[in-house]
Amino acid sequence: MKIDNKFAEQLTLALDDPKSASQEAIAQLLFMSAGQLSRIKNATRATDKSIRVGLAHVLHDVFLAFSGARNDYGLLSFLKDTTKHDDVITSLFRQKKEENDRRALEESFDEAMTTKKELRSPQQILLINDYFREYAEEIMAEHTDIAKKAEYAGINVQDVFDKANANYGG
Repeated sequence: MKIDNKFAEQLTLALDDPKSASQEAIAQLLFMSAGQLSRIKNATRATDKSIRVGLAHVLHDVFLAFSGARNDYGLLSFLKDTTKHDDVITSLFRQKKEENDRRALEESFDEAMTTKKELRSPQQILLINDYFREYAEEIMAEHTDIAKKAEYAGINVQDVFDKANANYGG
């Protein structure tokens, strides 16, 4: 089992949150020792999916859940930029920037996609790859934006996700 440093980093942030229960209480809820939880937090102990799911559930931390989903299913996580503030305003601006970056490529992308594969220029091939990279970054920025806005509004975004998944999820 591979140790996921990104998950450990998110776990550290979740456990260090003043609203979080003590590490001993969290460990007890998950039927593990405080030492095991500490090793997971310090990225010296690997985790499996059930531990990651349990931690995200007990800590009610959507960023930890995104990080676990990235590891377990290869899904896009959230966008993290260590050079910027970690707040709702930054997430809003970053989401708008990523959307604008993708939209700026859209017309050229559409032209490249409608060109037969064997007739695409090297620039069109590069553009297609860039478009999908920009799209992925936009989705990650959307994840960050909704989680930060919900946190700012005092709304449990996991409840929103659960309702949306129940009503519309595939």
